[in-house]
This record gives sequence, structure tokens and C-alpha cells, in this order.
Amino acid sequence: MPANACGHDWIISITQQEEEPELDQALINAVTELEEFSRFAIYVNKLFKPGLPARLLNKDSVIEELNEHEVSELIEKVSRNKIRISRNYGVISTYVPIYHIGNVMGVLVIESEKELSDRSSMLAIYMLNIYANQLSLLHKSKLDPLTELLNRQTFDKKVIDIAAEATLEPKDHQYHPHWYLAMVDIDHFKRVNDNFGHVIGDEVILLVAQLLKNNFRIEDYVFRYGGEEFTVLFQASDETDARNALNRFRACVAEYPFPQVGNLTVSCGFLPICEFEMVASLVQKADVALYHSKNNGRNQVTSYAELGIQESKRPDDSIELF
Repeated sequence: MPANACGHDWIISITQQEEEPELDQALINAVTELEEFSRFAIYVNKLFKPGLPARLLNKDSVIEELNEHEVSELIEKVSRNKIRISRNYGVISTYVPIYHIGNVMGVLVIESEKELSDRSSMLAIYMLNIYANQLSLLHKSKLDPLTELLNRQTFDKKVIDIAAEATLEPKDHQYHPHWYLAMVDIDHFKRVNDNFGHVIGDEVILLVAQLLKNNFRIEDYVFRYGGEEFTVLFQASDETDARNALNRFRACVAEYPFPQVGNLTVSCGFLPICEFEMVASLVQKADVALYHSKNNGRNQVTSYAELGIQESKRPDDSIELF
């Protein structure tokens, strides 16, 4: 066994990572250095919610990748046993669960010709626990403390990543889904705070956040941008599809009976992320579309493209926005 496995180098490598890709690679490197772990696959549910899919970390694994259903079944089985072992045609498969706060969030699959030693098994569990704890810390650092939506700092980085990817996408791919950026604001929210107090105001923000999560997909990104304003990064086939998604959410909010407050509405503005553009510029354009919705009666969805303007213009500050 290499000195790294016996010492603390791999612990330092895992715990010093501040981004998920680097953290994943640190775990893969640490497991690779274990002599008995030449063939392995790591599946992790990074959302920390039971029932959601666990994804393969080491895409170059020589072990055939399991489908989503197979991984879910495997996680269910290892939830009942700390380590599960199976034998098939001379190959011993060992399944080591990845725990976080008592729940199994993933599994390490190892194929070998002989059973793993107790030392290797315990070391694997130790590595996976440290990885899970560090992943949890990174995950929490990206969340808004009130709503547990992604926070504004995470938003900026994600927009940059998506915009960079959009620049590389083929322009002539008719059916390729596009990323869209939407700004969402609760209408007349100041009245809620003034009439019912900030505790009820926070309750409204929490409920709108939950409606956002319920109306968009797991692979979409929902953020609390600040105050009563939210942003969504989501994929749609075209502008009509994107508008329909936002209108479904808008209608859901309008129909929801908010405790003590009654009915509320939201206004939305959106645009596609088609090429690399500064985050501030994209947000400003979405903001212009949002305020167009507010200035024209609220409870609406507006696309920046339909405004027919080249330069972003801030709306008249004399309009009551809240």
C-alpha cells in the first residue's frame, strides 16, 4: 500500500478542495492509489436528497456503467448492509456505501480477484466519509440560508460556465435545447412586509422558492438573487417553450393561497444565453424585460427579444416596482 494511503496526504488533498470537480478528482486519485482498487466506479447523489439519481464520478472507469435504476437498486441494497459482496465468474464485486448524516448518498463499486482486506475496506469507508463531509460543506456554501436555493455567488459562476459552453455550441443545430436566464420578482412584496411583518414576508419568500423548485426540473438551476427576487437558469427548445415554462410557474403562484396574505403574483423577464456575454449584461437585459412586465400591469412574462431594443435601458424610476 502506498505511503499516501497510510499517511495524511490524501486527507489534505480532499479537504483542501473548494470546487466540486477538483474534489471529485481528489477522491478518484486517492482511491486509485490503493493497491487493491484497480477497477472501481464511484456513484454519488450530489443533491443529498434520497430518491434522486446518483451519477458516475470516474467516467473512465473500466467497469461497465450502471443505469439509473440499477444504481438506485444498489444503493437500496447497501443501505441495509454496511458492505455488500457478490461473486460472479471468479470476479468479486464489493459495494461500499457512501454515507452522509445517516443516509446513503452513493456507492463505491470495486471489482477484484480476491476479497478486500479489512484494512482496505475501512480505509475506503474513511475516504468516502471525508469526501462526503467536504462535498456537504461545498454544497451548503452555495445555498441561500433562508430558502436553501442556490445563492447569488453561485449564480454568477454558473452563468459564466453556461455562456462559455453556449459559445462552443453549433449554431445550426435546430433541435438542440438552449439555456435561458429568467429574473422573477414578487409583485408588491413591500406591501406584504408593511402589512404583515417580516416574518410573514420570509414565509412568502420560502413558499415562492418552493413553488419555483416544484415547477422546474432537477437539472435546472434556481437561485435566490436577493430580497424577493429570484433567477432561474433552465433549458428550453425555443422562446415559446421557455415562455410556457415561466407562465406555468406564474399561474401556479397566482393560484396559490398564501397563508394570511391571500393571493400574490410574480413578474418575469427572460432571454436566451446564446453566446459568451458578461453576467452583468445578461442580468441587465433580463431585468429590463422584468420591469417591462411590472410597468405593464405585473403578473406577466416578457422576453427581452420582444422589446426590440439594442441597448439595455433602465425603466423609469418613478414607477412603483414593489
